Amino acid sequence: MLYTAIFSYLISVVELSKPFNWVGFLLILLSLFLAVSGTTVLNMYFDRDIDAIMERTKDRPLPRGIVSPITVVINGVILTFLGILISYLFLGWLTTLVIFFGFFFDVVIYTLWLKRRTKFSIIFGGIAGGLPAMAARVAVLGHLDEVGMEFLLFILAWIPVHILTLALLPKNFDGYKKAKIPMWPVVSSEKQTMRVIALGAIVSFMTLYRIAHLLKASAIIRIIIFICDLLLLFLVVQNLVKPSNKRTFTIFKIASLFMIVGFLLLYLGLFPR
Repeated sequence: MLYTAIFSYLISVVELSKPFNWVGFLLILLSLFLAVSGTTVLNMYFDRDIDAIMERTKDRPLPRGIVSPITVVINGVILTFLGILISYLFLGWLTTLVIFFGFFFDVVIYTLWLKRRTKFSIIFGGIAGGLPAMAARVAVLGHLDEVGMEFLLFILAWIPVHILTLALLPKNFDGYKKAKIPMWPVVSSEKQTMRVIALGAIVSFMTLYRIAHLLKASAIIRIIIFICDLLLLFLVVQNLVKPSNKRTFTIFKIASLFMIVGFLLLYLGLFPR
């Protein structure tokens, strides 16, 4: 999340030909670091029962009893509050509102309300994941715009590609099933899950290219983005036709790289300006 915020900030500064503000840059990163950390800590507090069941999460400090629940919740509240407070004092009410919504969608909507009830919970978790990039954009512009919304959509569409490929792996699938979490592959077929992954890949592919167009990125960068998008899409469609655990894990690793490379390419595509 911090990575996307960093590049969202840098992209916005270069695109608008604004002087780089180190103080503003460090303040938005500090605010997001604290708020995201606090939100993550609170999520682990509320999910401590299912984390103890799942193989992937059972060795976290809270399920192992290394830290107490009350310590965790106090730290989570303090970190989140400090992140939001710093934003309000130094970055403006709109940036603060975006950061607050990140916390609200992640903890209240996703974790407390929907995660244990519906497979569609990942959509709202995806919104929370995209809001740091939007917050950094708003911190530079002072208002919402189409590029900021596209950043959010890009990350929102990328989340199913990242999360559901991980959930399809046998160890994680068994963990979700044992913990009774209605993750997509647990309550639906593998084929349908693959279709959702394919849809996410297509939307993220189109959105990333749309952002490059809006930013007037260089032609060579748009070509590189197009090739990267096609590579991911090819693997997803191939896995849709003939699923395999090995290919699923490959898609998971490439999807993570796709997010990193995508924001980096958008930034490089702005030079020279």
